[in-house]
Amino acid sequence: MRCLCALPLLAAAVAAQAAPPRLDYVTYLGGTYTDTGVGLAVDATGSAYVFGNTQSPDFPLTSTAFGAPFYSLSWAFLTKLNASGTAIDFSICLENSTAIAVALDASANIYLLVNSFTGPSADGSSLLKLDPTASTILFNVPISTSPDTVFPAALAVDGAGDAYVAGGAGPGITTTGGAYQPQLAPGSCPPPTPGGPNPGPVYACPDAFVMKFSPSGSLIYSTYLGGSSIDSANAIAIDSSGNAWIAGITLSADFPTTANAVSRTFGGVIHATGGGYFGDAFVAELDPAGAKLLYSTYLGGSAADGALGIVVDSAGSAYVAGGTLSADFPVTPGAAQTIFVAGSPGPGLDYGDGFVAKFSAGGQLVYSTYLGGPGQGATSIAVDSQGQAYVSLAPSGPAATSCLSPPAVPVRVLNSSGSAVAGTAPVGGGPLAVDREGVLYAAGATFSPAFFATQHAFQSEFGGGDTDAFAAKIDFTQPPLPGLTCIVNAATLFDGNLPNSGAPNGAVAPGEVVALVGSGFGSQPTVNINGFNAPILYASDTQINAVVPFEVEDPVAIAVSSGTETTGFVKLPAVDAVPGVFTIDESGSGQAAALNQDGTVNSPSNPAARGSVVSLWTTGTGLLTPAIADGSLGPLGAPFPVPVLGVSAIIGSANGYPPTIPAPVVWVGQAPALIAGVTQVNLGIPSNAATGSAVPVWIEIERVLSPAVTLAVK
Repeated sequence: MRCLCALPLLAAAVAAQAAPPRLDYVTYLGGTYTDTGVGLAVDATGSAYVFGNTQSPDFPLTSTAFGAPFYSLSWAFLTKLNASGTAIDFSICLENSTAIAVALDASANIYLLVNSFTGPSADGSSLLKLDPTASTILFNVPISTSPDTVFPAALAVDGAGDAYVAGGAGPGITTTGGAYQPQLAPGSCPPPTPGGPNPGPVYACPDAFVMKFSPSGSLIYSTYLGGSSIDSANAIAIDSSGNAWIAGITLSADFPTTANAVSRTFGGVIHATGGGYFGDAFVAELDPAGAKLLYSTYLGGSAADGALGIVVDSAGSAYVAGGTLSADFPVTPGAAQTIFVAGSPGPGLDYGDGFVAKFSAGGQLVYSTYLGGPGQGATSIAVDSQGQAYVSLAPSGPAATSCLSPPAVPVRVLNSSGSAVAGTAPVGGGPLAVDREGVLYAAGATFSPAFFATQHAFQSEFGGGDTDAFAAKIDFTQPPLPGLTCIVNAATLFDGNLPNSGAPNGAVAPGEVVALVGSGFGSQPTVNINGFNAPILYASDTQINAVVPFEVEDPVAIAVSSGTETTGFVKLPAVDAVPGVFTIDESGSGQAAALNQDGTVNSPSNPAARGSVVSLWTTGTGLLTPAIADGSLGPLGAPFPVPVLGVSAIIGSANGYPPTIPAPVVWVGQAPALIAGVTQVNLGIPSNAATGSAVPVWIEIERVLSPAVTLAVK
């Protein structure tokens, strides 16, 4: 038997990442149905108030005074986590409501923006104020009773306890005397999907709106803000003078701008291929009375742009984040990322790059930069006392392929000048907050049982259903504790959620060689899997390559220890097989690590002939018979352990129809002299296989396909 003894990735490292921060805690928050985190706020003690929606009757609640979850409907929840993330101080559900936003005042009174709460605005939206224990509703004021025309999107509270609501609205809101724009701007808009089979009627174009309420719930001001086409505010922040900074999206060529604007020229309306319209981002500032537009500017290029987040620092500077499809977005010299990398426009802003722009208190553009890549629009932003911006990037779009792909690093930290990324965090993708110590908090939703809670977290296991909410506390000033971010097949660098495989996300198989990626592992970690010490092939501070013991059963509990510190046990599903083929360059894709029939390495310059046999090396093929000891090397002679499950192969066909054909497996078994769990597959190249330098091939076990790799065939 032949052996490719220098098999890649058994002792190779995943690409190095920047020094990670300390994950003080990461916790699931959910029950057996769908739960999502929508927003969060942080008080002076470091307690996090997570706000979202739940359908789980077993969602963790401390009181049902305002309602209880029901599996067929989604109700808003509010949960207060203690500063260490180990317990909840309270958790309530708001019946007949869905969550929009949450904020706190200086006394830790809680402001909630919801849709359809029971009360005077049961058919619209409401602003609620609760006492610090969430046991009493101090006020419940309607934003609108027109849910089809008024869409609140953002909430902020100033130092005096005044609350501000912003969003988009057509007819249906009450404006106040002396408001900057008391009437909806005239204009009529086409339906969202022009040219469709049922385009629908023309309707009044919505404008952005802003409302300000006193601490007792009285309306102080209410104003529209917009032009003759579609405008909507997506975010709002208040400076120390009570001025309201608003950011959003506009399709209006006559959106009101001020003389000191960065741009008073509209970039144009874009009709996206997937339906809907996009225009420019806008940034605007209203005075404390809502009577004067202090500043307003377009922000964008010639394609679609939109602002999704805004925050104001102690000096009154505003930081704006969003998504752009514009290759000519106005970036500044020396910015952290001056090149647009998203490529061809997709159907929405989440297919573009993220952007971050900082404005001075007077409206001058301090810096502007792209951030991220395709599918990574910036969705939320927070700022610390040093002027560093913490940006949440959307984990969606075409780049979201593996837990090691860019969306797996969803938080970027920009330095105070916007010239460089000063840090990253592996947990984010949702709303962000920063406390007075500069510690970052994130909340959102995860569909993955491979999303790793930390030791002593309030909820360490995935509750079930489509998604759980999560909350995380991240400290960039402290060295990392041992923590897992990702577990992947060492051959493919994919987690168990293989394309079209049906395998659960994060699933592992007996004997699979896996790469555990994270931080704080030290140089001599140990890996405990279901009570067994897993054989370790490679270890660094950020990665461990280990072998899943053959004895594992579902669920698989994994913990990493380094010195006196141990990660909490992470539970993942076990499946029979998660096949993956090793590649020559250790990337997990492209040219397979393969030997031709004459024992030479297969490559574009040394292709295999049709009718010959090629040897591949795989892992994740499951149990072997006869059994082989964990950590042992495969025998050099018969009997060779063989997979219990049948192994087959598929290769690209010569004429492309059908696109693939079977490739006969000539021999399969434990690879001689390699670690138990590495399987050698000798497959024949059919006479009607495709030829070329990159012919795709897959290994299949029990209808589970490996990701494709390539062979050179002549």
